[in-house]
Parts: sequence; structure tokens; C-alpha cells
Amino acid sequence: MAQDIALRPVVDPALEDAERALLEGSADGLFPATLPLPEEPGLGGRTKGDIWTALGVSAVCALLPVTILWALIGVWPGLAVGLAAQAGLIWVGVQFGFEAFILTVVGVHLLAWLLIVVLGCGTDERQRVARLRHGRYYLAEDFGDDSLRELLGHSPLRRMERAQAAVTAVLQSQVDRDGLLDDIANDVTLPAQQYEIAQRLAELTRLARKVRTAAGDASGSRVEEVLRTQRHALRLSSSALEERVEALERYAENTRAADAAYREWEAVRELEQLGEDMHELVVNTVRDELAVAEIEGLADRSRLQDLHRVLDEAREAGLLATRFADEPADRRSGDSGRA
Repeated sequence: MAQDIALRPVVDPALEDAERALLEGSADGLFPATLPLPEEPGLGGRTKGDIWTALGVSAVCALLPVTILWALIGVWPGLAVGLAAQAGLIWVGVQFGFEAFILTVVGVHLLAWLLIVVLGCGTDERQRVARLRHGRYYLAEDFGDDSLRELLGHSPLRRMERAQAAVTAVLQSQVDRDGLLDDIANDVTLPAQQYEIAQRLAELTRLARKVRTAAGDASGSRVEEVLRTQRHALRLSSSALEERVEALERYAENTRAADAAYREWEAVRELEQLGEDMHELVVNTVRDELAVAEIEGLADRSRLQDLHRVLDEAREAGLLATRFADEPADRRSGDSGRA
């Protein structure tokens, strides 16, 4: 199974959770288990570069605290303290003169330099744990490279990547998160399996490197006979490890299939739960159709009432007109004369 990501540190699951979290985050600052632990720099891990950098930073802190404290202790606290310190320096210069101002800046400079060197430089917690737990975590460097294929029949690094990818796939699966798998066994057993595989692969890598170094450029029948025997032993152990890695990969594949089936089941369940809403929707649709018919009937009745009203008005106007037309002419003229 090809992997697109680099191998993450493989950490002993027996370590405390806080230490494991520090070590598993990144390989930066960690030391390969199969190599000797380098000596810690003097002064608690502080280097000459740290001291010179602290000297420059402390000079800025002493002369222009408002420009740098926000980057060291946070934006708002840094600005508040920096403004107060800057105002204090200006006040000292105005009240007591330039010499007092210089002496104050020098004093603050030395104090800030000491604090930065002691508190801000040297070995941090992660580096301390990396040294303390050296040998209980494995990095990519512990598993060699493709040059060991001739002796082992495979690349230890690629095999470790496959094992880690399979374990990660199971532990990050939806069925595992929702407790549908044996989550206790997975959380405990799978990291232990991964760590045991890392130990075995690192040991195989170490032995294969030794065999390659011992053989060197030597040749001859006796060398070939010994190499053949040792190569057979290495590959026999490698084959047993391959079976463990393949078992993890089968578990991961089954977990992916279970994830797909679980998502399908959830989708069907949600659709079935929508059945009641769909039924209500159909009922409301029928009601809507009946309501439309009723509204149209009301509209028809409304138009009919308007028609009746118009007809009545027309009839009344017609009756009035007919009655006016039927009156005698002399009566209409008499009424006009009297008017």
C-alpha cells in the first residue's frame, strides 16, 4: 500500500499520555532509537547562539520595550507593560538626566538578558522528554532504506509505513469512533501491535546493516555461504512480520468496508425516518389541492356576486329609465315649468 505521508514517530504505548502526545506530534528534535543519544549541550542545552540572540533581544527590551514586549509576552499584556516601561524610561530621563537614563537602560538590559537566557533558552519540555525516553520511540531513520531489500527482501521503512497506515485507518474509522468495534481492544492492542512491529523492524534493520558492513567488498565461496545463511534467517523473520502487517491491512480494509456499510445504513435509516415527514407532506399536498379548489370556488362565487350586483344595478337603472320613459310628456313639461 503506497503512502503519501511520512512515517510519524512510533511511540511506546506504555508511556504516559502527556509524554506520548509530545513525542508523536513530530519527529523534529527526536533521536533515532538505533543511534547513540548525542550529548546534551552545556548550560542546560543553551548554545552560544542562544546567548547572543538573547543579548540583542534584551537590548531592544531595555531601550524600546514597547516595540518588542508584545511579541514576547502577548499582544495586549506586552503593549500595556511596554508602554508603561517606555513611559518610565522617559520619566527617568526627564527627571534625573541622561546619565540616569543610560544607567537604567543598562540595568534593565542585563536583567532582561538574564531572564531570557534562563527562562527562554535551553532544552524545552519536548526535548527533555525526547532525551529521557530515548529508545522508546522509533523514527524513519531506524528502518533503513531501500538498500536493504537485497538482504531482507523488502524495505523496512515501507513496511512500517503500511502498518502505521492500517492502524490509523482503524482508529480513525467512524465505526470505531461510534463504538461499533471493540474500541477498548483497538485503543490498547493496535498501538501495542504497531510498537512491536517497529521494534522487530528496527532490530532487523540493525542486523541487516551489520551484515552488510561486515561483508563489505569481500567475496568468495565461504563469504557467500555465510551470507546466504544469514540472509535466509533475516528473510524468515521478515516473512513472519509481513504476515502481521498484512493482518493489520486486512483489518483496515474490513473497517473501511464496515464504514461504507455503516454510512449506507445511516442513510437508509435517515430516509426511513423521513417517511413520516413525507407522509405528512403528501397529506398536506392533498389539503393544498383541496384548498386551491376551495379558493377557486370562493373566487368564482366572488365574481358571481359581483356579476349579480352589476346586474341588479343595471336592472334598477333600467327600471328607472323605463319608468321615466313611460311618464306622460305633459307631466314631465309641467314639472319642468314648476322647476
